[in-house]
Amino acid sequence: MIEDKKMPREQSLAVATIVDALRRELRRNSVRVSDLAASIGAAEPTIRRWLRGEGLTLDRLDQLCVAAGMDMRELIARDDAPPDRFTLAQERVLAADRSLALTFFAVLQGAQREDLERSFGFPAQRLTANIQRLERLGLLETTRSGTLRTKLRSTVAWRRAGPLAIAFERTVKPLFFSQDFGSPDALYVSNMSRLTASGRARVQALFDALLEDIRLVAEQEQAARLDGRDWSGVLMMIRPFEIAEMTAEWREQR
Repeated sequence: MIEDKKMPREQSLAVATIVDALRRELRRNSVRVSDLAASIGAAEPTIRRWLRGEGLTLDRLDQLCVAAGMDMRELIARDDAPPDRFTLAQERVLAADRSLALTFFAVLQGAQREDLERSFGFPAQRLTANIQRLERLGLLETTRSGTLRTKLRSTVAWRRAGPLAIAFERTVKPLFFSQDFGSPDALYVSNMSRLTASGRARVQALFDALLEDIRLVAEQEQAARLDGRDWSGVLMMIRPFEIAEMTAEWREQR
């Protein structure tokens, strides 16, 4: 008898591909987490964990597929997973044009044409040109219904020290650190822990999982058409702390 073992917490590429394909199909068919929870009889937080691959078994994957009107065998057999990396050429073009990059990353987070026009003030002609250019780059597609959809995974990453990383350092990073951390609408946490390189890698995995949770929350609020949704910045980083710099003042007095 074959046990229905849980998929590992640190997902293999195959498991991540299946989960990503499932989430894409759910979005494509407008199936909400609440719909899945009601159909399966599980709590919404549990469904969200399964949709990240946590605690997901073959039986539970089958339950999700049945609830969404899909065949698990077809889902597993598919080989249409979008790329999770930019090409160097795509990075260079996005890094050279801030409005183009903003258009892409906003659509990656679910924004549509009306959102871009209203939130970012894009003139209709410029926005159309951006969309067409992103389509030519293979980064974006427009469905028959007019919905904008990116052709890369929501977790797409850029190269370390590559064009987008340099552009981030130059433009986005200063914006993050110029914010008033004491503002009533600024929510943040900070901590200091002793960790190995392996421990920091585990924290990075937690960051990735949290970003997926944040995306699910955003998708739910968008589907519910809630008012008061503002573009909110999220920045998470971990690296060795320069303790010597913090303690130099009294170390020099000895």
